[in-house]
Amino acid sequence: MDDRTQNMKMAHIEQRVAVFTNWAFFGTFGFCLAQSGFAESDLVAGLAGFVIFLIGFAAHLIINKIFDSHFTNGEIALALILYGLSMIAFVASWLFDPNFTKVNLIIGLSGFTAILLSFIATLFIKFGIRESYLMVHRVRKY
Repeated sequence: MDDRTQNMKMAHIEQRVAVFTNWAFFGTFGFCLAQSGFAESDLVAGLAGFVIFLIGFAAHLIINKIFDSHFTNGEIALALILYGLSMIAFVASWLFDPNFTKVNLIIGLSGFTAILLSFIATLFIKFGIRESYLMVHRVRKY
């Protein structure tokens, strides 16, 4: 194996370790604070958890920029699955938990909306509005 290939492999491994470390740190603290916010109906803790998730997302973008890479298909799939399952759990709690408070509703709606808007903003910044639209819709010629 030549030096260039070896360097590319090492850079890829370093990037993966940086991403893993980033989410191990920010994901853990963000989840704990968000969970505490929901469990105790504490608006500050709940929103702080979602802010930490957003900081983790921004750090992931910075890591990708440093290593000149993009989100992998696996990362995108994992993010969409976790977001979807979290939304389903939130809606189920809202509908079926008699102790679900207005504060919990504010935490959930604010946090999930902020995550969705940051994802959309990232697409618009990276690809532009037209290219982002064309990712999900084909322009039909009649």
